[in-house]
This record gives sequence, structure tokens and C-alpha cells, in this order.
Amino acid sequence: MLGRGVAVALLASASPFALASTAMAQAAPAATDTLDEIIVTGVRASQQRSVDVKRNQTAIVDAISSEDIGKLPDVTIADSLQRVPGIQIRRDAGEGSTVNVRGLPQVITMLNGEQYLSAGNQGEAKPNLTDVPAQLMNAVVVYKSTETKNALSGISGTIDLRTRRPSDMPYGFSASGALEGQTGKDTKEKDYLANGLVAYRGDRIGVLVSAAGSQSNLGNNFSGVAPGPGVGGLSGNNDWGGTAPNQFISPHGFESFKKETERDRLSVSGAFEADLGEGFTFLAEGFYTKMDEYNRAAGLNISNRWSGDAFGVWTKPTDSTPVSGGNWLAVDEYDIDAWWVNSFSVNRVNKSESKNYNAELKYDNGGPFKMEARAMRSDADRLSMNGQAQGDLSNWKYAPGRFTLFRDANDRTRGTFYPASIASTFPASRYTNNVVGSLGGRYVDPNPLGYGQNPQLHYDISGSSPVWSGFDKVISGGLGAGKTLTDYMANKDSYAIGAFSSEGNNEAKSDLNVYRIDTHYDFEEPLGGFLNKIDVGIRRSDRSVSIEQFHLFSTFYQGKGVNDKGQPNTSGCSAQWKAIDVVMNQNQCQAGEFVRDPVTGQQVFQGYTVNAPTRLDTYNNVIWVDNMGSITKGVPGFWAIDPRDFDDPEAFHKKVFGGADRAIIPGQSYAVDLTEDSGYLNTTFEYGRLSGTAGVKIIRTELQVRQNITGDTLNYGDTNIDAGDVVSKRSYYDYLPAVNASYDVTDDLRLRFSYSKTMQPLDLLKYGGALKINTADDPGLGIRVVTSAEANGNPDLDPWRADNWDAAIEYYIGDASMLNLAVFRMNIESYVVTRTTADGRFPDQDGVIRRTVNVTRPQQGEGGRVEGVEVGAKLSFKDFLDNDSFISNFGVDTNYTYSPSEQTLSSGKKLAFADNSKHQYNLIGWYQDDNFQARIAYNFRSKRLENTFKDFPVYQDSTQFVDVNLSYNINEKITIYANGSNVTGEIEDYFVEFAPGTTQYAWQNEYESRYTVGVRFKW
Repeated sequence: MLGRGVAVALLASASPFALASTAMAQAAPAATDTLDEIIVTGVRASQQRSVDVKRNQTAIVDAISSEDIGKLPDVTIADSLQRVPGIQIRRDAGEGSTVNVRGLPQVITMLNGEQYLSAGNQGEAKPNLTDVPAQLMNAVVVYKSTETKNALSGISGTIDLRTRRPSDMPYGFSASGALEGQTGKDTKEKDYLANGLVAYRGDRIGVLVSAAGSQSNLGNNFSGVAPGPGVGGLSGNNDWGGTAPNQFISPHGFESFKKETERDRLSVSGAFEADLGEGFTFLAEGFYTKMDEYNRAAGLNISNRWSGDAFGVWTKPTDSTPVSGGNWLAVDEYDIDAWWVNSFSVNRVNKSESKNYNAELKYDNGGPFKMEARAMRSDADRLSMNGQAQGDLSNWKYAPGRFTLFRDANDRTRGTFYPASIASTFPASRYTNNVVGSLGGRYVDPNPLGYGQNPQLHYDISGSSPVWSGFDKVISGGLGAGKTLTDYMANKDSYAIGAFSSEGNNEAKSDLNVYRIDTHYDFEEPLGGFLNKIDVGIRRSDRSVSIEQFHLFSTFYQGKGVNDKGQPNTSGCSAQWKAIDVVMNQNQCQAGEFVRDPVTGQQVFQGYTVNAPTRLDTYNNVIWVDNMGSITKGVPGFWAIDPRDFDDPEAFHKKVFGGADRAIIPGQSYAVDLTEDSGYLNTTFEYGRLSGTAGVKIIRTELQVRQNITGDTLNYGDTNIDAGDVVSKRSYYDYLPAVNASYDVTDDLRLRFSYSKTMQPLDLLKYGGALKINTADDPGLGIRVVTSAEANGNPDLDPWRADNWDAAIEYYIGDASMLNLAVFRMNIESYVVTRTTADGRFPDQDGVIRRTVNVTRPQQGEGGRVEGVEVGAKLSFKDFLDNDSFISNFGVDTNYTYSPSEQTLSSGKKLAFADNSKHQYNLIGWYQDDNFQARIAYNFRSKRLENTFKDFPVYQDSTQFVDVNLSYNINEKITIYANGSNVTGEIEDYFVEFAPGTTQYAWQNEYESRYTVGVRFKW
């Protein structure tokens, strides 16, 4: 077994306060002697360190060290955390992003023991660690039970990210680094990652700087229900006007696309430590992250063009199963009367930056009293912009049962209308009639080489992936007789721009200021025979977050045409959708001319069409798409705009349309100020073999929320007018006791128990979000009509609150080996559920209220629970076998978590909490000799609840990911390695469960396998 001094050295960088004053004051020779004792490296050392951290912490914890973090193909820290018992992660573009602990995302993230402000999740509780590189971390400790001394504690757990400090390093100068090349099975790009560390540690001062930079291009294919309002785009046929005797899923559309996500990351961590003498030590450190992300997707959309007339017509189940006990059908195959087939290109560009600074003064002169005073300042910014375009294949001409721009029933030659300055750029053969407007405007054929009837397709979702057919059927249109939809898709001249847009953009700004003092007193003789220590601390944190959600509008026809009253249009009209089906004849602003009515002969107003007929390649580069992965079958190749053209969406819109103005989405723009004043008292006790801590924390929370008032629907877009602000203020107290106790049955067998009350604020959108009204075109009325509404927030909602119980048994059977069993239960006293009621009464675009629509609101939930079991084993065979045995080079790190949960929906139906898997399993098998290391890591999650659709659960099916690492030490300073990530090419499947055993496919994500070769060095 390791000696006491060796154990302390191993734990120095993982303890909450690394006792830098003692470390910096040591004599150099003594430190060298201590380091010489620890000649344990590689995966065995990392497992040994994790065992010691778990053994020596008072609370129930798990830990991963820098060896674990750096030696598997884990790009983000979330990828590393998935190996920890009870942690479940979500993937974004194949990389780990958000983290759950024991089934819930209500997790606090700390950086070196204090709250961490990340640009990725400024308004959310769950940690989003996409921009946190694994390579800069020294250790990560996951608290499963509450430690009163921690700055904050989550409902289900707390994650403490710990960067390196000078006192962790050997004396003198030291340096290390790595350089690796990466590629994906599908993207085949030449990506890279580089990281390095330089440190100096002297007798009284130390300095450390580390940095990591990378560029990666990640492949992701999608196939299924097109995203949209509601539950991931899902909707029932009869929700929107269908009259089928049975309900069935009939969304607005289906999509298949190929996406490549480029992530350019730069992160820097720095620290300075100084021994000031007389027991005082000063620490200053900073952590900086910056990530530019481009989500470039090109795909095919098959839809009803968001037209209410299409429901009951555009999808027809041909193979389905009745759902017992209801009037629903679970559909395996559809005939599709496609009202719209178009290619599309989307680029969601996210640029984020965060800075976290910390200054700390510690006092420890070896006496009973110790103290830390700390100040922290953080700020984070994130700008998310969207650019997209549709490559439309329709000629938009009139035919029964299809969407058309030629809407005048008395003259079907009248469609898109443009002023003379635009119409004159087209040959006379493009004019659809001889009608001339009062100012010379003309009707122009928008896409003469497009198809002229609805394609009749078939959609089979009965197998492992969707299969499309029908593209080879002959179809009428501008290419002449005998041509199929495949022919139209292959002909670049058959595409015209349906719309350009930049919508759903958001800018988030956040800052955090923290001031705290922690004091500790160690009794020379136990007080009362059992009380060893008292900790007292106070803390104040001020967090401010503002979220501005917006669409980009541009002004059209300034100084051209007149309004519907015949007045000159001097200022133009602003539009979100630069589209070929948007006509400037709505109530707030008009631009157009007067033309002769075909029946009365009177002059009537005709609005200009916003977007002129535009070829796919007029403003853009185009690409040929014929591979959207294994999850889409039967779709022929097609042309699409290169999504790289929208790497700067705002610049593109300014270049093409002359301007890009922000139009705020009031229901999703808000500001929240959250102030927490807290104090704690914590005691450390020991009585015989029983030891632990008991304490209480009091938190006073002040909340100020600014919400926007939603006004009328803004013309030519999908947002509302901001009608002003409303500010709400409230405060509340929480009294949070916590007990952690352990009993050493023997030196190697330990029992643990903990109880605590926990509180965590809600996602800030649940406080600040206001009303958002959704609209769609109504061809019969010729206006936008209200279809639904969402009230995203309520400042009067209570935070998450819970009672947490934990018990564990741990058996330590070697330096790097242990067995553990833990049981836990969280009684959730308050949480938030989303409920939908049919009580919305809102005016359509013309001011008339015509119908009652569904309104979705957050409401208070009560009486939930999460409970379960964690089982783990860390085994190094060297702890049991002769060191000369070949088998002794092997080891295992495995764990299993069982975490059922329950919440009650408004209908009374009980479901698991969203994003929680009941079963999770990790298995890492490893081998290590003097020079060679190998690890294979397997991660399994059972199905998890994504959301609910009409009280039907929408699940992501179980997933299995396999990662591989091989490394070889050329000498003591140089190591070469190779990694494989997601080597089995796992596919995420999503489905609707109508009843046990009765399900329907919804959509799929396919992430590519990725491979890495690299070299690490140190000196």
C-alpha cells in the first residue's frame, strides 16, 4: 500500500484547496524526494489516483485525473465525464456537450471550487461543456452528495473542473505538449489539435501557462420529421384541419440532410502563486475559452409548404397499426402527395467567448486557524446566427390540389409581380400575361423549368431507416414530356430560390461577480470528544444575463411603387422572408401598383413579390449532394447552395439585400439578475470509526426579471412587435442542511451515508420568457393566421428543490482497485413541467379572432422522484498477481447505474424525467506494460425521454459508443498514440411510443467515426 506521504502527494491537485502555501514553502530537495516515490504512470496511475480521491473525500464523489482525461479520445470534458458512474451525456455533432448526473441535468459546474460561467449555457442550468477542452484539466471531481463548504450544489450533483497550478508541478522549469491529426470517416478533413504547458516553480513563486487549440470538422447525417413548432416538428393530421376518422402523425415536412460541423477552439489557462510569508499565500488565475462553430447542412425537404389546405391530403397512411384504447394509428408507410420539394442549405454560426478570473489570498501558518478570501469575475458572450436558403423545384403554376402563387381564380396567369425595373431584366417570354401595372410592373414566371404537378412519393419507415420511392415517376413541367422528378433534381436550371432568411438568431451576454470568505478552526483536542473542526463562510454572487432573440429583416422597394391607398412608397417595407411567395400587401406596410381586375375592370392593388426570380447560383456557389449517409435511402442526387456561403449570415444579407436589421422576438428576449447571499456553518466530527461532516447553508435569493410584452404579428415575418417591458422582483430563502458520514468497518471496508436539502434556480428562460405567437399562411384568406402560442416563462415559478439521500459501501482491495455500491434517492419537491391547454384567443393578421388555439406554458410540478443504484469496480490485476505475470498488466474500470425516475403530466400520466436513462453501463478494459498502453471503452445508455407529443412519450432509443486508444512510449519524454472515437458508427434513433410495443419512427442522427494519430512530449 502507498505510504501516507505518497497518498497526500497524489491528492494534492485534487483537493478543494491544494494547500499551496505549504507546497510553495517546501524545500526543493524534499519535494524531489517525494516525487521520486511516485513512479507510477499511465492508466494504472490514473486509476490509483481516482481510487484515492474517492477514499479521502468526506462526501460521496467520483473523480477523473489528467491521465484519464488525456489518454482516451475525449475532445471535450463532457466526453471524459461519460466514464464516471451515474453521468449521462448528450452529444452534439458527435462530441459530448451537456451532462446529467444521476438522470437529471440540474447540475452545478464549478471551476477550481467556484461557480463557472460558460458561454455555452448562460441561460440554462445544465452544464454545456462543448467549449471546454479536456487537455487543460488536471482533474474533475463529481460530487454525488452535498458538501456544505462548496460554493453551490446542484440538485443531482456538482462538477468541479480543476485546472493545473504551479504547485502541482515539479521544481524548476517544466514543459509538456501534444500535437495530433484527426479525420472523420465521412468528412475526411485534415483536422488538428495542439496543446502545450510551460511552468516554473521556485521556493516562493510559481507561474504556469497552458493552452489548447484545435480545428475539427464533424460529420452528422439526419433523416426524419422536419424540425418545427411543437414537439420537434411532430403534429397530428387532424390538428391542422384534416378530417380523417383516425389521428395519425402528419408533420409539416420530412427532411434528410448531411451536416458538417466545424469547430475552431482556443483555450488558455494561466496561474500565478506566491508565498508571501507569515503563512500568507496569494493565487491569481484565469481561464479563457473561445469557440467559433459553423454548422453547415445541405439537404432535401419534402413538405406541405406549411399550408393548412394540405392536411388530410398530403399524407396518407398505407400501412398502419391501430393504437389500442384510442383513435390513433402508428404508421409504417405513407403515400406522400408532396406539395413542395426543395433543396435547402443552412448554416448555424455560433461564436462564443468566456473569461473567468480568480484572485485568492490564503492564510495558514500551521496553527489551528486558516482562512481564504476570494474574489472572482467572469463574463461570457455568445452570438448565434443562422443563414439559410431554399432551392425550389416547383414552377408554382396553378393546378388543383397544389400550392400555387397564381392565386387569382379569375385569371390564373397572375402570379409573382415586380416593378418595371426588375421585370425589364427578364425576356418577354418570361411574362405570364400582357397585364401592365399602373407604374409599368409585370407578372413574371418565377421558375419556368420547374416541375408542374405534385410529386407522388412513398415513405417507408418500417425498417431500420427511412426508404423513399417514387422519384422515377414521370411528372409534368418545364422540362417537357417524359421527365421524372429525378431529372428535375439533376437539372441545375430547374431550381429557383424559394427564400433566403436569417431567423432564430440570438445574442447572449452574461457576467458574474463573486466575493467570499471561508474560515476554518481545527481544535487541538476534539471538542466534546468528537468535534475536530468548524468551518464558517459567507458568499455573495451577482449574476446578470440578457438574451436577445431576433430575426434579420431587410427593406425592399424603397422609393418604388405605392401603398394600397395610392400613396408613394418612400420608405419601403421590411421583410424577414426574402421569399418568392411573400407579397407586400399586408396591413402594416404595402408596396405595389394598381392593376385591372379581370372581372370588374376596376383598378385594384397588386403587391410586389419580395424576392425576384433568382437562379440557385445567382449569388451563391452550388454543390451536388448525392450522399446523406446510411440513414436515408432512395433519394437521388440534387443541387444545393454551398452552406459555406452563409459563414457570415449578416454580411450575406447586407451584400444581397442592402441591409440586415434586427427584429426582436419579444417572447424569447429577456434579462434576469440573480443575486445570492449565503452563509454556512460546517463541522467535522470523528468518534471511533465513525467520521464525517454536518452543516447548514442559508441562501437568500433575489430575482429581477425583465420580460417583453408581445404585440401584433409583424408583417412579412414570424415574430411580434415588442410592445414594452414588464419587470418582476421577488426574493426567497432556503435553509439547506447536509450530513456526510462514513464508518470504517475495517481499514479497507467503508460505509457511507449522506442526507441534504438542495436548491437550484431554474433555467432562466423559465423565468424570463414571455408569450410567442406562431403563425402560418392561409391561402384561402391570403393572410397569416395564428396557429398556436408559447408562454416560455413565468417569474413566479419556484426553483428546483429536493431532499437527497445517499448510502454507499466501498471496499478498497489494492492501490488501484476497489469495489463500490451506492444507492440514492432524490425526492423532488418542486420542478417545472410544460403543459398545453386549448385556451388561446389571438387575432389573425387582419385583427380578427377566428379560433381557439393551443398555448404551451411552463407550470409548477410537484412530487417527482429519481432513485437508483450505482455499482462500480476498478481492478488493476497487478494488485493481485505477480508483477512479472503478463496478466498483471491488465485492468478493468467498469460501472453500472440504475436510475428510474417519475414525474406526473397534466393528464395524470406518469413518465420519467426528460433526458434520463434508466440504465447506464461503462466498461473500460486496459493493458499497460513498460512502454505500451491500450484501452477500449464501451458506453451504453438505455432509452431516454426526449419530450412528449400529446402525452405520448418521444424517446431516443438506447445507444452504444465504443472508443479505442493505443499509445507507445518511445522513451521517457516522447509518446506516440492513436485513437478511434465512435468506431462502431452508432446511430441515434428517435421514436414515438403510443403504447408499450406500439411505436412509430420519428427521426435519426448518424455520427461519423473519427480517428486520430498524435505525439505527446515532456521535458
